[in-house]
Amino acid sequence: MMTRMFAFPFLFALTGAIAFAQTAPKKPVSVSYENLIKCFPELENESLSFKVDLNLLKEVADKTFPTRDSVLRQRKVQYLDSERQLTNLILRTKTPPGRKKETELILQQVDAKGVVTDIKLTKNQSQNPKQEVINNFLLNSTIKSDESLYNDTKLNNVSATYSRNFNEVQEYDLMDRLYQRSISCEKRSDLGIICTCSKK
Repeated sequence: MMTRMFAFPFLFALTGAIAFAQTAPKKPVSVSYENLIKCFPELENESLSFKVDLNLLKEVADKTFPTRDSVLRQRKVQYLDSERQLTNLILRTKTPPGRKKETELILQQVDAKGVVTDIKLTKNQSQNPKQEVINNFLLNSTIKSDESLYNDTKLNNVSATYSRNFNEVQEYDLMDRLYQRSISCEKRSDLGIICTCSKK
């Protein structure tokens, strides 16, 4: 008899908990995350749902679609030289068919109005420069930004491009190589992280 008396309150509490779970409000999901999952449901991750973090997105994508080959396409270092002149040091890489990777170094001065002027370099400085050449340009400098742009060839017919400023991912694009779907995410100073989905 005692067992029956306690069974009813327990059953009522259990039923109430189930009903609450069914009516409990869902956690808010950002539009950028909805776009991300619309194109790549494989990247579903609760840690990204409220606010997409591009560093975390890259980690999740790398685990889901392992990288077979990663190539640095361009690196741009903006710095104040020893005379406090704002300067861009740009390294661009390309791999011509059947040839080894080539690196081009470009040096630019930036005036107070943002006008860019190329600095003439010797062939030894501009074509496949040695590390000591690059180091000499950066000697006693104050680095303002260090942006790198990468191309990743992944498994499962997927590829990615992304850019970093120091260690922070600023842009991340993921696409299948059949051009059926792609996601493009970028960090905007005024709007935060914006991701857009394109599907055929």
